[in-house]
Amino acid sequence: MDRKPPNPFVASPLLSRPVPSSIRIIIVEDDPLLASVMQRCLATEDYSVAVVTCGTELLLQYRSEGADLVLLDLNLGAEDGMDLARELAATTAVGLIIVSGRTDLRDRVEGLDAGADDYLIKPVALAELRARVRAVLRRRGQAVKSDGRLRAGSATLDPRTRRLCREGGEDVVLTETETLILAELIRHQGRSISRASLRRGADWSPDDRSVDVHIGRIRRKLREANFKELIILPIRGHGYRLTVEP
Repeated sequence: MDRKPPNPFVASPLLSRPVPSSIRIIIVEDDPLLASVMQRCLATEDYSVAVVTCGTELLLQYRSEGADLVLLDLNLGAEDGMDLARELAATTAVGLIIVSGRTDLRDRVEGLDAGADDYLIKPVALAELRARVRAVLRRRGQAVKSDGRLRAGSATLDPRTRRLCREGGEDVVLTETETLILAELIRHQGRSISRASLRRGADWSPDDRSVDVHIGRIRRKLREANFKELIILPIRGHGYRLTVEP
């Protein structure tokens, strides 16, 4: 009896090299001592933490490296932190916690209305800071299971083995870069995500359009394996969005 040729999109039983999945946080704080304390505090949670001192540096960091969460001080010299919060909410899918010395109720309401997920008043207890960060990441990342796998509809992605699977169907094998990209799309499913965020973890220049090629390959593999419910939509001038069709 003739044997069918192996499907190149079906994962082999061998485990693949694990894919890094560190949460990336950017702290926007012009007080170097406070920024250092917050950075060390969050690093104990195994987050990747960068510090910038102004909105310009933040946007450059986000566009080149991406981020899951921004901790934003409102008093940044000549810059208006509230305007920066609105810009982040309008143009990115990043989580946002305002950490400010402004205690007035109007400021807190304005910050939340501007798009912040939470508002903390300085000085902040470090244990509370860690808990608030975990809470925001948890609310924004409900697709992430406790064992590190990611779920989108009936599909589950295991970044450690680079398998996309579902009950009763074939497993799909992905390259390391494809896994990084699909993991970011699943974490932000239903929301647009920039090419910079999708490039995170890969050695590409900020202007590299290779992400579009990898997206095309992921789409082809999803079609080949009949994952019809996962739809990757292009967002003109920004990036992509993953939607799950019933």
